[in-house]
This record gives sequence, structure tokens and C-alpha cells, in this order.
Amino acid sequence: MSLTDTTESNSPPTAPFVPITSSAWWHRHLDPEERRRVMDELAITRVEHWAWRFTIMLTLSVVVAVMGLSADSAAVVIGAMLLAPLMQPVLATAACLSMSLVKKSFRALLKTALATAWCIGIAFLLSMVLPDGPLPGEVEARTRPDIRDLVVALAAGAAGAYATVRRDASSSLPGVAVAVALVPPLATIGITLEANELDLAIGASLLYGTNLAAIIFAGVMVFIATGFVPPRRLANTAVQLLVAAVLAFAIVVIVAVPLYNRSAQALAAAEDELTARAIVEQWLDSIDLEPAVDVDDERVFVQLRGFEAPPDDAELRVLLRQEFGDVSVNVEWIRTERATTTTTVVVEPSDEEALLARIEPVIDEWLVDSDDGIADYERERVRIIDGGLVIDVAGTGEPPSVDDLTARLAADIDSQLPVRLNWTARETITPAPEATPTERIEEQVLVVVEAWAAEFDVVVTAASFDGERVRIEAIGAEEPRINRLVDDIVDIVGDVDGQPVDVDVLFTRQQRLTTTIIVVDEFGGFVPAAPTTTTAPAGPTPTSAGS
Repeated sequence: MSLTDTTESNSPPTAPFVPITSSAWWHRHLDPEERRRVMDELAITRVEHWAWRFTIMLTLSVVVAVMGLSADSAAVVIGAMLLAPLMQPVLATAACLSMSLVKKSFRALLKTALATAWCIGIAFLLSMVLPDGPLPGEVEARTRPDIRDLVVALAAGAAGAYATVRRDASSSLPGVAVAVALVPPLATIGITLEANELDLAIGASLLYGTNLAAIIFAGVMVFIATGFVPPRRLANTAVQLLVAAVLAFAIVVIVAVPLYNRSAQALAAAEDELTARAIVEQWLDSIDLEPAVDVDDERVFVQLRGFEAPPDDAELRVLLRQEFGDVSVNVEWIRTERATTTTTVVVEPSDEEALLARIEPVIDEWLVDSDDGIADYERERVRIIDGGLVIDVAGTGEPPSVDDLTARLAADIDSQLPVRLNWTARETITPAPEATPTERIEEQVLVVVEAWAAEFDVVVTAASFDGERVRIEAIGAEEPRINRLVDDIVDIVGDVDGQPVDVDVLFTRQQRLTTTIIVVDEFGGFVPAAPTTTTAPAGPTPTSAGS
């Protein structure tokens, strides 16, 4: 069969011939035998039993990928990448597009789509028989693609196409398979769908779509540039090739938009966490506490761990809200304490694992008996260090009795190991109730009223805002000016139902009263007495102003 037998009948036979020399600097002419080898390797031409071999290798690679992802093993996942043959139909699609073989392009794309569905189905079924639990890090890592994944896929797709065309570069194909992982994202889709994590499944689908689109686009460009397309065919099918290239590029651009948005959001979130952590460290000053900070659009969560108590968190809330706006601030302090016994008797260590296997049930029983229903004790770790038993326990309330545990160990397993308890007390700092919008406005009004009272030497006896009206009661010797006060309050409160807020200022004047007391002596004469002066409020409000 000649080379022209592999092309399709829809190629325009009467298209004008444009002479292109095989030695042109911009287009290297590939020998017919090399072109045939590439088409055989990509299964563009008919290959006996190809589907059977492809399905077996693809299934095995999915099994390895699912096991590696569920075990959180990067090495096993890399092994699945090397086994996976999915790059073959993907590059075949790019090769057929570069040759303008429309039917074969759709055929290769159909193979890719069927292989994609097969991988997801196998991963879903395998996940059903695996134990349930939190998703491993290897799975979550493939659910958050960003713009860097697109750049990697473009470069690796180009490298894969070049290594396919150039036999002397084919040794780099395993590296390309690792760089552009196709099967692990598909396995991740199946795992997350089985776990009912739709958002994570969408993220993994975006990663797979990114790799697929980038490989096809980069492959088309490389197959043209390396001379895989015969010069005469390149000239005759230029229009079809241009349409295919533009379509592939458009798909890459469409994929790039959400990836760029994810990258921008991740960068903004990282900057917010660094800013929040700096604020927390400034607030802690010299207090020895280890902070962990998490920031989102509506909440700032601060976790503190250490021996010392944190300072009052009111200042921290103010600082964080000044930086991030009206967000909810949650502060949690995990207090760490240490208690030790004075036991000095040491037993000779034998097999530590066997000894710990006997000790751990005693510790668990001790924690259950010590729990009064409030403490909620949890054993975190038990180990033997320098001939002594070290136990890490966390809980609320007071730590359990170490002496009780020592007595139990001596009675149950005849052990006199010195016991040291590392106690971590869990304590949640409950945030103060969030102020309502009306209460926040009232706080700002009070600041303005206090400044006004200090300026005019009056005493404010009451100031309130009920959502519709501001009421201020004051007392003093001279009637103060209130025009600027009213304007400032209106600026703070704004409109209520489309009208300026009402501001009532009730002022009571203080008056000085002098009273002369007449004293009569024992002989009926009058004795002048020193005048007595008193100051008292003059009665009801003489001044009222409103706006």
C-alpha cells in the first residue's frame, strides 16, 4: 500500500499545486518510511489486536493509579503514569488534524473519549470496594489546577509529539508521560465522584481537560513544524488545517480562563494569610504561642497553640477588621501543659513493641474511667524513651491522674516504668456577639458626641440611636452650639426611609442659687450668717434641636 492510500478521499484533488522544497528552512520534509512508522505507532493505520492490548494496559494503569492515590503514594502514581497508553490516541488526534484527515481525527478522538469514560468507570468501581476515609493528599492535589498546569501540558505535549516523530528522541517519552499525567486525573474523577465530592471532581476534570487540549494543540503545531505533513498536502489543505488549529487554540484559551482565575485567587488567598499572620504575630508580641491562620471571604480563623495564655482578643478583632473589612473573627487557643511523676524505678527494656501492645489497653481503660463526661480525653501517642513511658493526651478540663495510671500499670502488667504525661488542653475562645448595624452606628455617634461635650464643657447624660432617631441629653452651665454636631451625626447615620435622620438634643442649664440664712439669738436679736451657695439643675429641658 502506498502512502497516499492512508489519506482520505475528501482531500481536494484539484487544488492548485504550490511548490514547496523539502529543504526549506521553515519546513523539514519527513521521509515516507518515517511517516509510516509514526502512523503505525499512533495506530492511525490499522494495527492488528491494537484495541485489546490498549484496553489491557489502560485498565492496569487505572488500577495502579487508584491504588497509589488511595494509599497517598507518589511513587505508585508515577508508575501508573508510565504504564498508561492514553497518550497514543491523543497524539493520533493531533497527527490526523495536522494531516487534515477529518474522519480519522474523529475516530482517534472517539477512542480518547471511550478510554476516558472507561478510566473513570474503573476508578469509580474500585473506590466502592476500598475503605471509606478522608481523601488523601495525592487526590486533593489533582483537584486544584492552575495556569501552571496549562504551561506544563503545552510544553510536554510538544515534547511528546517531537519524540514521536524523531526516533532518536523517543527515549524522552517516559518523562513526557510523567509530566502530562492523563490517567491519574481520570482516576481522581472516579474517586471523588464515588466520595460524592462533586466540586473536587469538577477540579480534576478541569485538569484532565487542560492536559488534553494542550497536548492536541501543541501536537498539531509540532507535527507541522517537523515535516510530518507532506509539503503538497500541507499546501492543498491549508484552509482546513488553519480551521483546526484555530479551533484547538480557542479550546486552549477557554481552558486557560478558569485556570488563570484559580491562580489569581490562590495568590490573593496566600497574600491574605500572610497579612493576617503578620497581624496575629504583632498582636502576640513576645507571647510564646504558635499561630495558624486561615482566611476566606467572610471569616478569619486563628488557632493558637502553646503554654502561655493569649492576650485579650478584642484588639486582634479590631486589627483584622481594619484590614479585611466586616469579617467574622474566630480565635481558638489549644493550651499545652506537662505533668510528670516522681517515680524513679526503672525496668529493663525488652521488646518495646510487645511492651507497648500490653500498655496501650491499660492506658485506654484509664482514660475511659477518668472521663467524667466533660473531659473527652484522647490518646494521641505512646512511646518509650530512655526507659520511661511518655504519653501524649489531649482533652478539655483537667488532665487525668498520672498516679492512677502508674498504679494500674504496676497492678495489671507488673510495670514500674516512670510515666510522663504531655497534656494538651483544648479550649475554644468564644467570640463576642457581633454588633448589629444599628449598634455600630450608635458607637460612632457616641464618639462624635463625646468630642462635642468636651469642646463645650457639657455633661452628656444619655445618647442613643434606635434606627430612626438620635436622642442626646446633656447638662451644662452655658448652652452649647449644636449645628456642627447635628451635621456630623447626619453624615454618620445617613438617610432613614429616604429622609435625613432626626437628631434631638435636649439640654438642661445649670444655675447658681445663693441663699442667706437668718439666725435669731437667745435675746431675740438677729445674728448675720455667712451666705450659703448651692448649684442645682434648673428643671425641664429649655433647649431642643432636631434635623
